[in-house]
Amino acid sequence: MQRNKKSILNAISAVLLTVCNGLIGIISVKFILIFFGSDFNGLNSTASQLVNVLMIFEGGFTIATNVALFKPYIQKDYNKINSIITATRNTFKKIGILSFVAGVILSFGYSLIINTDLNRVLVFAIFLMTILPVCFNFYYTTKYRILLQAEQKEYVISLITLVTTSCGWIINIIAMSLGCSMWFIRFCLMIFSIINSIAIGAYVKRHFLFLDLKATPNYKAIQGTRDVFAQKITSVFYSTAPIICITITAGGTLLASVYAVYNSVFVLLKGILHAATDAPRLGIGELAAQEDRNRVWDVFQQYELAIVVLLFVFLVTASALIMPFIKVYTAGVTDINYEQPLIAVYLVSICFFELIHIPSGHLLNMTGHFKISKYFQIIACGIICIGFVITILLKLSIYGILSSMLITAISLSFMEIGYIHGKYFEKKIVSFLRLSIPYFVIAILVIVAEIKVLPIMDGYIKLCIWGALIFIINCLIAGIISFTINYKCSLKISQRILGLFLSRVKKH
Repeated sequence: MQRNKKSILNAISAVLLTVCNGLIGIISVKFILIFFGSDFNGLNSTASQLVNVLMIFEGGFTIATNVALFKPYIQKDYNKINSIITATRNTFKKIGILSFVAGVILSFGYSLIINTDLNRVLVFAIFLMTILPVCFNFYYTTKYRILLQAEQKEYVISLITLVTTSCGWIINIIAMSLGCSMWFIRFCLMIFSIINSIAIGAYVKRHFLFLDLKATPNYKAIQGTRDVFAQKITSVFYSTAPIICITITAGGTLLASVYAVYNSVFVLLKGILHAATDAPRLGIGELAAQEDRNRVWDVFQQYELAIVVLLFVFLVTASALIMPFIKVYTAGVTDINYEQPLIAVYLVSICFFELIHIPSGHLLNMTGHFKISKYFQIIACGIICIGFVITILLKLSIYGILSSMLITAISLSFMEIGYIHGKYFEKKIVSFLRLSIPYFVIAILVIVAEIKVLPIMDGYIKLCIWGALIFIINCLIAGIISFTINYKCSLKISQRILGLFLSRVKKH
């Protein structure tokens, strides 16, 4: 029950963080478009994406340490916990220094080749102020984050981040209204990102009294980092390839701004869904370390059903509303055409295939199957790299790389879902197909119907009213499908949520 409570709390706090920061981010982009134009918005979005390249240096140590800490935390073996955390601290100090050197070189090199009309010194400064917080996070904060994750207290990270990043964006919006310079936007975010890291460290030092970073480091306990490294490389190519392709080709930062506006909606959407899919992963990992696979399968099945239902509700709603939102959001912006429905179709499809295999991917990592995951990631990385090269050579720009991303997401889904439901849990493929296919078919029909029914949107109020109405309708449809096709599993999920709610009521 305690594991369930932490998972729910982690999910709620992560969703709150994602929604608040996502909405503030969307509002701030609107201000950027008004005061600075699409060119600077494209540059700012490029900087935010390009910084993901530095995540290669993380090398999978975070996941490997999470897995290594499961049993010591269950056994309350604080000596072993300290030895693992000390080894992790030493490793991430080196990673922080290495990522800073690489980040400076990357910022300088990319500022020379990016297709933009903005001053190159400003471009370099924007990139540099973006990479500094990431390097500081590696050097100082990551070890504390891992401890909070091991305690399943990710909600602490979410709440601290909610306060600091929201403050940064709110100050930026006020500053833009008062006529601030372009460089101030990134400078403000950099300062609050560093404050966020310091605050997380201060919390852990105060509440984790057993922590001893002078313990003898146990590097052998952190296994599988080389295998997880493949995941990082694939993730980097996957997240940065669109922006890189667009900004170094004829599209430049203007087209990057178009992609960024669409992507901001789906980043918010995926952030909410990732909060729901990621929150239980540590609890399931802990369960898999203690229980037999039949028990794990029972919980995992509920996990997958919950994710499929969430995907149905959010993606059907997003599919119906994305183009009306873009039309309202970019009204008055004339430096480039933002109404490109094909981009929306690609991003909805990519989002679906990215998220449908997340439960399987989490189970692979949380049970230490890093080598299997590595092989899948190498194949996926090969696909996205080939797509990247073809796009550059044939000058396919945004649609070429979006096609590559979609193929990559589909391939990774087939591999991870196939392994978990065919190998880890034997002969469960049919169970997954019975679970997911009805939702997929009905989703397409509902999307077509809702697009036809929607009136022309002429403002945010009308958009919000119709959005809320469609969201409620989709929730009802998803609930009916769930209890019709998967009654027993749906009932278990409902009982689990109701049990948590009643226990909270009794406590108060």
